[in-house]
Amino acid sequence: MKQLFALLAFALIAGCGFKPVYATGSGANYTGGAISVAPIDGRSGYLLRRALQEELAIGLPNVTESATLTVNLKETLSRLAFKQDGAASRSNVTASARYTLAGEGEPVRGSAVGEVSFAVPDSSFGDIAAQKNASERAVKLLAKNIVDNLRRQLSVQ
Repeated sequence: MKQLFALLAFALIAGCGFKPVYATGSGANYTGGAISVAPIDGRSGYLLRRALQEELAIGLPNVTESATLTVNLKETLSRLAFKQDGAASRSNVTASARYTLAGEGEPVRGSAVGEVSFAVPDSSFGDIAAQKNASERAVKLLAKNIVDNLRRQLSVQ
């Protein structure tokens, strides 16, 4: 009876088009476009790469062949304002990048910046969470700025 139930469950799952997320060739990969993004080091680099893949999914003007976007990321945390006891009360996260889009023709180079400000909470764990959140927002803004710059540069070629 258990074997029959297992066989029936397998048939139902196979019939619905189920594919494991982490399987080879799964739908979780961004390989549909002509532009691939080279891996970027670190947590912020991973987030930037994913954001760039999402932004570039629709492509870029005048790019018909396959091309690779290489990004060098630099992220800094700046404390802007301090309380009377010396603790920070306001901070900035700045994500800056130099990028190169290399394909069949002349490589396209440029730089972009994404900057986000946040209030520092009183607890140390809150500060860490606020920094992570600000870093994620800065990286998403940076990805948008990179793609906007590329669209601007490529539309005049």
